[in-house]
Amino acid sequence: MKKALLIFGIIYLGLSACKEDSLLDDNPAPAADNIELNFLPYYGDEPLKTDSIYINTIGSQFIIDTVSMLISDIRFKDLNLEADIDTAKNYVLLSSYRPSAVSGLLPAMGYYGNFQLILGADSLSAVRDQEEVLALAPELVRTDSYGFDFFKIKGRILDFTTIIGDTVYDPIEYTIGTYMLSDTSNSDIRGFSVDNLQQMRIFLLADIKPMLNLVPMNLIDQIISDPSDVQDFTIAEAMADSLTIGIF
Repeated sequence: MKKALLIFGIIYLGLSACKEDSLLDDNPAPAADNIELNFLPYYGDEPLKTDSIYINTIGSQFIIDTVSMLISDIRFKDLNLEADIDTAKNYVLLSSYRPSAVSGLLPAMGYYGNFQLILGADSLSAVRDQEEVLALAPELVRTDSYGFDFFKIKGRILDFTTIIGDTVYDPIEYTIGTYMLSDTSNSDIRGFSVDNLQQMRIFLLADIKPMLNLVPMNLIDQIISDPSDVQDFTIAEAMADSLTIGIF
């Protein structure tokens, strides 16, 4: 009897070792998120090129290295349902070095309405969500009491004034932030449908040329959106007003 049990055990172990892996284990169910956000910075009519030299109307020659944007929320306002559908998780970081992210769910059904994108956060959300943003984008959490930064441009200005024949690249950094400058962008109204197998792509286009076109970069190499600095905050406010996010 013991011998028979031993033979049965060996056969069982052999069959177990040869058994195919579970299809469920190898092919887990896909994530619930079905929205892919894509960030496309532009300079004028063309996509931004980080290896190109740009010249603004003041005559500043510069290179843009990175553009970053912190989304606080994105919703779909359905006109037929007369309801807001919260399509994405709060706080998504997109940048020229991380241009896309899958975040949020749009349930399968037909839609007619428009997307609403929120940049920045009110003072209550800034306090409540600080730990979440610290984990996602610590460089965009302000050290003062004005919440988060939500749009940052880093680059270099070409300085020809030092030594004749020599070119020096000085760093520039322009930041739009604080809950005082938070803003909302809306897409055009459109109709479409979503099925259970469909992944939606939403393209967020930001033209940074209007923000930089009148900035004398050799005199102003940094903006931090400081409410206590009238000049700094006035320029940051003008930049924020010229920033428009197209949603497609």
